[in-house]
Amino acid sequence: MKLWYSTTSPYVRKVLVTLKYQQLLDKIELIKIGSSFDASSPHNQANPLGRVPALERNCGNWLYGSLLICEYLDQKGKVEPKLIPESGKPRWAALALHNLADGIMENTVPMMAEKMLRPESEWWTVRHQQLTERNRQSFARLEQDLKAFGTELNIGTLTAVAVIDWFLFRAERIGLDLAKEFPNLTAWAAEMNEKYEVLSETTPTL
Repeated sequence: MKLWYSTTSPYVRKVLVTLKYQQLLDKIELIKIGSSFDASSPHNQANPLGRVPALERNCGNWLYGSLLICEYLDQKGKVEPKLIPESGKPRWAALALHNLADGIMENTVPMMAEKMLRPESEWWTVRHQQLTERNRQSFARLEQDLKAFGTELNIGTLTAVAVIDWFLFRAERIGLDLAKEFPNLTAWAAEMNEKYEVLSETTPTL
């Protein structure tokens, strides 16, 4: 199998955490990309969507999207407990937390891309302000919802860590100081990174 990845993407980080947790690194070839916006980058030639993460299976079929790839790898591995519970309330609770954290990323990535690629005079400032307020509301809800999980590792909590660490990593561009506005969240993420090697080994880097 081949995984197209970057070292800055929180979506990729979810997959790398799952790979390490399920001890599948020796089953996969990691292909690091450069800029996701570079049309000549190999991942934009071989990968139909041109997005990461993307997993090319040995049969030649592709899996797209971090949650689908994580579920595939989580089922393929033998480590218990699974990161994605198979049924019942634990499954829906973990997935609900995952989608809340993932939704914050979906709000923020387009804004980040605009700030990185367009001059400030062309930014959609009103939209950015709206998304930033949505993110504040969502982080407040995330802080509340995380109380039920403590330091448990599952698809929801690892996604929350990935999002929190990414906001800290990109704080200057995002314009939301998570450490100042939500210190409980950043302290929780630091505790998770200290407790789980699969998290500390995958923090975002340039």
